[in-house]
Amino acid sequence: MAALASDAPRRGRLSAERERELLQAALDLVAEVGYRQVTMAELAKRTKSSTATLYRQWESKPKLVSTALKRRSDEQRLLADIDTGSLRGDLRLLAVRVFGEESSSDSMISIWHAARVDPELLREVREILVVPGLESLHRIMDRAVERGEVKNRPAMALADRVLFGSLTIQELLAGEKPTPELAENIVDHVLMPALTASVSVAEAVTAV
Repeated sequence: MAALASDAPRRGRLSAERERELLQAALDLVAEVGYRQVTMAELAKRTKSSTATLYRQWESKPKLVSTALKRRSDEQRLLADIDTGSLRGDLRLLAVRVFGEESSSDSMISIWHAARVDPELLREVREILVVPGLESLHRIMDRAVERGEVKNRPAMALADRVLFGSLTIQELLAGEKPTPELAENIVDHVLMPALTASVSVAEAVTAV
């Protein structure tokens, strides 16, 4: 009996190709039915796998979907390599990379909506998708300060809210998905004027 047990094939990790296939299928299913309606059982059925395989690999639906988003993001572009030599160039490139193709995806919109009421999903989305963007923004700001481009430190502290917040709620406010053009306009007409102003907003109000 021991010999038979030792001869049995062991369950190995998924191949890179199979992992990509499952992750893409997860995003396709989210886009089709919405994040809340997606189940591990349905994903397993569509991909001819087992729920045990999915849970063993990713532990939970929030982690699986967030990992799928990160994998696609990593394949399309990087945030860590942004360094155009200027504050405006860096901010525009960051905004377009974060809210370009990714923001036009129905799966991404559905996931953002679901994250508002799902603490586990929100935690996974923040760790896998939001934190890298914030870290990139902080590096951009640090370099801009060293170059003397940032004049308004209070505005710098609010840059993440202005850039990421305004683009994230675009669909709620206007019924439209954020676009690269909108991202660039926010940088050019809101962030850059605020960051490069020689006086803070508070000082300007006091002077009036």
